[in-house]
Amino acid sequence: FDTLSKELEASLTCSYGPLLGSRELWKALGYTSPAAFRQARNRNTLPIDEFEISGRRGRFALTQDVARWLAEQRMSIPQIKNEQGNCS
Repeated sequence: FDTLSKELEASLTCSYGPLLGSRELWKALGYTSPAAFRQARNRNTLPIDEFEISGRRGRFALTQDVARWLAEQRMSIPQIKNEQGNCS
């Protein structure tokens, strides 16, 4: 889990930096559109915490929080072995 989380964090940080704004966040969390993201925000069902920064517009999330959540989602899915074997 920790390895996956760190790899995701490094990738997201490289792309977006330590903070994700709403424009990047909805994509990183897998929402289909900004409207779906806003609806989840209005319903208080976002899987990570957002916060405001004084003097800045919008809300933000820490890249490490997003990476940890993504890793948790991936690790909750059971591994499926390829039972078909080799192709002949």
